[in-house]
Amino acid sequence: MVAIFLNRHNICFITYKTNDKAIIPIWRAVIIDKTYRLTLNRWHKVAERLSRRANDIAEEVRTGFNQTEVMGHLGEDQQARLRTEGERLAALMPVLFDLQSAIAQIRKALGSANEATGISSNLAELDMLNKQLRLMESLINGQEAGLVGIDELPSLPVRIQEEHGLFARPSTFRVRVMPDSALEAYRQKLENVRTESFAIADQIAARNREVLPISIAEEVARIAGLTASP
Repeated sequence: MVAIFLNRHNICFITYKTNDKAIIPIWRAVIIDKTYRLTLNRWHKVAERLSRRANDIAEEVRTGFNQTEVMGHLGEDQQARLRTEGERLAALMPVLFDLQSAIAQIRKALGSANEATGISSNLAELDMLNKQLRLMESLINGQEAGLVGIDELPSLPVRIQEEHGLFARPSTFRVRVMPDSALEAYRQKLENVRTESFAIADQIAARNREVLPISIAEEVARIAGLTASP
């Protein structure tokens, strides 16, 4: 038998009764949405919070439905508890679907806002600068004092690799092939890129303080810990 009803949160449930009289929710629609005006940065945190909750519910449902075990039959109370647990887990599915829908909605709105405010281009530029920073740092830090200069090669002894023993010496020398002019240029480049990356990061932080209105279901907002904006 199929039934439709509203709960106290004005959430519409469609359910059916199985042969053992268990009532299983199979679909629901959230009727009332409210608009929340939050900064982009806070919406990112809301999406992360909802994602963690959705992941927790998905894992709880997956574990409960797929890994519930018993040692044997312990009576009717055991059967009743298992049926109750199954109904509880089934009731979590609509909540999970609502959360997933809200997360997608928030991320879509954030994506549009990022394009409109220029954050997307800022992030692409910052990613490039960070890659340059890591490269410059690795090159500069790799020029160790133990490296042999090219002009020093004629005065080096020939090394023969020992085959055995704890004190085997390497058969090669590490050579500094980076020109001095390049090393100095990379150091200057490192400072310039670092300064530029700080400026871009500040721009992103400022633009993430822009306010974005998004309408989401009250139940989802409650899970996220939000209150309605005026």
